[in-house]
Amino acid sequence: MQRPPPDSAPATETAGHPVGLWRLFLVFFRAGMAFGGGTVVMALLLKELVERRHAISRTHYLTLYGLARIIPSGSMTSLAVALGHYFAGFPGSVVTLAGVALPSLVPTVALTVLYDAVRESPWLQLLPVTLLPAAVALLAAAVITLSREVARPSLDLVIAVAALAGALILRLNPGLLLVLAGVIGALFLRDQETVPAGEPPASSAT
Repeated sequence: MQRPPPDSAPATETAGHPVGLWRLFLVFFRAGMAFGGGTVVMALLLKELVERRHAISRTHYLTLYGLARIIPSGSMTSLAVALGHYFAGFPGSVVTLAGVALPSLVPTVALTVLYDAVRESPWLQLLPVTLLPAAVALLAAAVITLSREVARPSLDLVIAVAALAGALILRLNPGLLLVLAGVIGALFLRDQETVPAGEPPASSAT
């Protein structure tokens, strides 16, 4: 006898509540204020939009992030545009891009002026031994958060390890690695995506 479908699909695979323009701006503005670079911001947005608000599925979010990595520009600006368009079309892209860019614009200008004024000071020699370890720790935390998505025996893990080897050993272009990983995933994982939730694969039917 065929098993009945579950009452609801898994939370990680269902998009949920809509997000308005003002809320989008606040979410990306707060994420843009984070220290540690684009990977840290990406992890914060994942927690806010996927885990907390259930506004977009985890799979869709990571797909958009992968596509943003291919674009020859800043990954976070590309991701902001993609997510903004997903939620609210062109106005959403404008709002999310403004939200993620504004927190760094004013401090960057101010720090540039300050650096020009004190660049001969011996105090600047302390920056590599004070700020760099903290930045590395933030980046490591973000990488660990993302790695939990593939840290299990699966084709996802094989693709991730192969991409890491290609980047570190073969020195392949990151864009090429992302395209190859996407093609392999589309070829070998599409059957898994088309199996309805709660139903066994056809090969296991009795």
